[in-house]
Amino acid sequence: MLDPGRYQKIVFLTGAGVSVASGIPPFRGPGGFWNDQDIERCATAEALERDPERVWRAFAPLREAARKARPNPAHRTMARLEARHPGVHLLTQNVDGLHLAAGSRRVVELHGNIHRTRCTRCDAAPFQEESLEFRTCRACGAALRFDIVLFHEMLDPEALRRTAEALRGVDLFVAVGTSGTVYPAAGFAASAQAGGAWSVLVNLEPAPGGLYDQQVVGRAEEVLPGLFKPSDPA
Repeated sequence: MLDPGRYQKIVFLTGAGVSVASGIPPFRGPGGFWNDQDIERCATAEALERDPERVWRAFAPLREAARKARPNPAHRTMARLEARHPGVHLLTQNVDGLHLAAGSRRVVELHGNIHRTRCTRCDAAPFQEESLEFRTCRACGAALRFDIVLFHEMLDPEALRRTAEALRGVDLFVAVGTSGTVYPAAGFAASAQAGGAWSVLVNLEPAPGGLYDQQVVGRAEEVLPGLFKPSDPA
């Protein structure tokens, strides 16, 4: 067990494994979202330029799944901990919005949010919606897209700035539902360790040795609620 009272700043990094219990499929593996789809043809920056409607159709089922999903005990545990510990921050690779739905507020959505839509051309602000239909921008007539990061696209500089700020001075780093071994996420764990943080992995599969000080193998929704001491606010 971990005692949050021992730490000034706690940073969670979450991945697909956090949301599987909420009905959101992982990108790869059993039931994976991309198992039967050609990533190069419908999930890259180049695909968006060639055929934005095809890219929209490829991701529409993910928006539909996220619209129906509800936070599970893993999301709620992190939200409760944040509510009572001023040093908790959350970095997520997920686009389903479930951390926000659970009540977390200090969240950096590294890959965007599937519930938002933006224009492929003009600077109109992204807007929240649940439509599954492909449309064009009212302002300039260009294709609309989901406000998420596709393969071969850069992460939002503001998200990276907020991530660096969250990692500054962290003394407990917890990766949940992700191996955290692919960059830039792998750099987050390494940065935290280099700064002296205790690093923990909660995942279905262990990571290569050395990247984490402690590893707990299991489902996020089952492990995380019991990972912290009962006296902890989570």
